[in-house]
Amino acid sequence: MNLFKTIFHFEWIQLKRQYTQLLALALFLVIGFYAIHSGSNVIRHQKTVIDTLNQQYNKDYALAIKKFTDTLTPETKAQAANAGMPQMINFRIAPIAINEPSGLAVLAIGQRDVNPYYQKVKSSVNFLDNENVELSNPTILFAGNFDLSFVLIYLLPLLIITLCYNSYAEEKEQGTYALLSIQSASILKIMVYKLLFRGVIVIIIVMALSTIGFIVSGSIGGVTLSDAALWSYVTVLYIAFWFAICYFFVQLRNNSIITALKLVGAWLFFLILLPSVSNSYLSLTKPIPLRANLASFARHASEEVWSTKPVILADSFNKSNPQYNSSINLEKDSTRSGERFIVGYYDLLERKVSRYAHGINSELEKRNLSAQFLAKFNPSITMQYLYNGIAQSGRNDYKEFENQISNFQKKWKHHLYSKQLIGANFTKEELTSLPKFAKSKLSTISEILKGSISLWIGFILFLLLAAWAGKRKSINNYN
Repeated sequence: MNLFKTIFHFEWIQLKRQYTQLLALALFLVIGFYAIHSGSNVIRHQKTVIDTLNQQYNKDYALAIKKFTDTLTPETKAQAANAGMPQMINFRIAPIAINEPSGLAVLAIGQRDVNPYYQKVKSSVNFLDNENVELSNPTILFAGNFDLSFVLIYLLPLLIITLCYNSYAEEKEQGTYALLSIQSASILKIMVYKLLFRGVIVIIIVMALSTIGFIVSGSIGGVTLSDAALWSYVTVLYIAFWFAICYFFVQLRNNSIITALKLVGAWLFFLILLPSVSNSYLSLTKPIPLRANLASFARHASEEVWSTKPVILADSFNKSNPQYNSSINLEKDSTRSGERFIVGYYDLLERKVSRYAHGINSELEKRNLSAQFLAKFNPSITMQYLYNGIAQSGRNDYKEFENQISNFQKKWKHHLYSKQLIGANFTKEELTSLPKFAKSKLSTISEILKGSISLWIGFILFLLLAAWAGKRKSINNYN
C-alpha cells in the first residue's frame, strides 16, 4: 500500500512537470468540447427541421378543417363538399413519420446525417421518394461529422499512447531501474501502478467530458440514466482495452522511441488498416447493389400496370385484399373511373416493385450481416456500433424506423380505403381520430452488453500476452 501511494504521489509530481503530456490533455479536452458543440449543432438543426414540419402540418390540418365550413363562394362551396374525400385527406394532411433524435445523438451522430429522419406517409408507396433528403455538402458527407464518439474512438487511443509509451523506458533511461532492482522493488508492480495512475487520469478526463456531453444532450433531447450508464461502461471498457495494449508493449521493455513506434503501429492497424481491409473485402465480395435499376423497373412497371384492363386490376386487388370485398361493385369496378382501378393500380404496382426491391434489400442485408460479423474483430468499428446503438443513430435503428413506417403506412392506407372504396367521405369530427405515427424505442441494453464481449476478449487477450512477455523477459534477464 505504501508503494502504491508513493508511486501515485511521484507520478502526480511528474505529470505536473511534463508539459508535453499536460498539453496533450488540454488539447484533448479542447477537441472534445468542440466535438460536443459540433454534434449539438447537427442535432439542433434536425430538431429545428422537425419543429418546422410539425408547425406546417398543424397549419395544413387547420386549413383542411376550415374547408368544411368555408362556403362563402361557389368555389369554396364545391371544395367544402369534397373536403372529406379520402383522396383529399391523403393529399392535404398525410401524416409525417419522424425519427426524433435521442439525446445522446449529440455525442454519436451515426448515420442520422446521411439517412432521412422524416417521411411523409401516403396511401401509396413511392419507392423513389427523395423529398425528405436534405441537400448536404458532399465533402461533409464523405468525411463524416465530427462528434464525441469520433474523438473517443480515434483520438483517445493516441492520448493513451502519449501518456504510457515511456512508463518503463523512463526508469531505464533515468537510471532509476537499477536502483529499484537493488531495493528489491517489483518492476512489474511499479509498471502496473504507473499505468494505473495514467488510467485514472484518462478516465477522469473522459468522464468529465462525457458528463458535459450528457448535460448538453439533456438540454436537447433528454438522456436516460441507463443510456448514460451504457455510454460510460463501453467508454471505460475501450480505455481498458487500449491500456492493455500499452501494457503488452511496455512489457517488451524496449526503449521509449521503439515502444512509441510500436504503439502507433497498433493504432494504425486497429483504426486505419483493419477497417480499410474489411471495407475492401465487403466491396469485393458483397458490393452495394445499384438502386438505379429499381428506378428503371418502377417506371416500366408503372406503364405496364396502368395499361392493364380495369376488370383485371380490380380482380387482382380483391384477391390480395379480401377485407374490402363487401364494397365490390362490378359495374363501377369495370371502368377506369372506378375507385378499384385507382387503388388496384397502386396495389399491384406496389407488390411488383416490392418483390423487385426485396432482392436488392436482401443483398444489402447480407452485406450488413457480414459487416456486423467483421466488426467483432475490429475494436474501432465495434465501438462505433455500440455508441450508435446507445444513441439510436446507427444502421439498425434506421432499419427499424423504416419497418415501423411500413407498418404504419398499411394502417393509414386501410383507414383511407375503408371510406374510399364505399364512396364515403370523412366528417370534420373524424379527422381528429386519424392515425398518427409514433416511433417506439427498442431496448438496447442486452444488445450493447452482447456487443461489448469482443472488447472484453481483446482486453483479456492483451493482458495474457503482457503476462507472457513479462515472464519471458524475466527469464531472459535471469539467464
